[in-house]
Amino acid sequence: MQGKEDMKDNYAFHFLNDVEHPVVRLNAVGKERCCTGDYFWDNKNRPECYLFQYTLNGSGTVKIDGEAKIVDKGKGFFLKMPGPECYYFDEQNNEGPWEFIYILFECGAAVEYCRYIENHLGRIISLPVYSGAVEWIFELHVQAKRTNQNPFLLGSMVFSFLCALCGVGKEKEKAESPLIVGAKTYMEEMFMEPVGISDVAAACHVSQSHLSREFCKVTGVKPSEYLTKLRLKKAVDMLAGTSVQLAHVSGACGFSSANYFQKVFKKHMGMSPVQFRRYVKSEGYSRFQI
Repeated sequence: MQGKEDMKDNYAFHFLNDVEHPVVRLNAVGKERCCTGDYFWDNKNRPECYLFQYTLNGSGTVKIDGEAKIVDKGKGFFLKMPGPECYYFDEQNNEGPWEFIYILFECGAAVEYCRYIENHLGRIISLPVYSGAVEWIFELHVQAKRTNQNPFLLGSMVFSFLCALCGVGKEKEKAESPLIVGAKTYMEEMFMEPVGISDVAAACHVSQSHLSREFCKVTGVKPSEYLTKLRLKKAVDMLAGTSVQLAHVSGACGFSSANYFQKVFKKHMGMSPVQFRRYVKSEGYSRFQI
């Protein structure tokens, strides 16, 4: 019966004309439909690579840290191989087939993007089908059908997929507790004053360790990092748009001293405030975002 049989439309690659150590390398991309319990993958002995598999219809199961998690429509899982995870189709507990699209790829210099995804999104990721990351997999699947593939083009598309997935962390709405909302509000209102995380915690009536733990769990960053970024954003705006002295910029952005401001700025921006101001002026930028 139509739609009740297994279907595979997948493509694997091993390019002989690629560079020796590419940023990313596409191993396989495919669309599949599975209807029986024969579909089972154990990642323990698989070749080193990354997998992102996204459910289009139905649902499958992935076991992570010994816990079985249902991956239904609109959800995907992101795994590094080899690993202790496994994923499969549970025929007894699913009425319809599991339909999905997936991408397998190796990472060279782009491995930090994969770590960013793991740290900020986790291994189970909810995405609308029209999201940029999913659209890139569909486009890769279309390209895979063509002969005489260009490994550099496909590699650039895999990298674009990774960048799109990293960007999900900026767009993804998470349920924020009153604690997180209150902490953010306090920092956004008070960052121009020399307040620290202990002040934020006191304003929220919790311990500093509790605030840091809960804030990082929800936002993916420490409250100290969030506060520093608020201050740097303001500093960048002042350096790019005004000619005021560094001491004034430092004070207006909540840094305890001009020396500390210069140290923090150089650490995050890769140049001193003076060098940054000269750079923005020489390039003619009217706005600079971080």
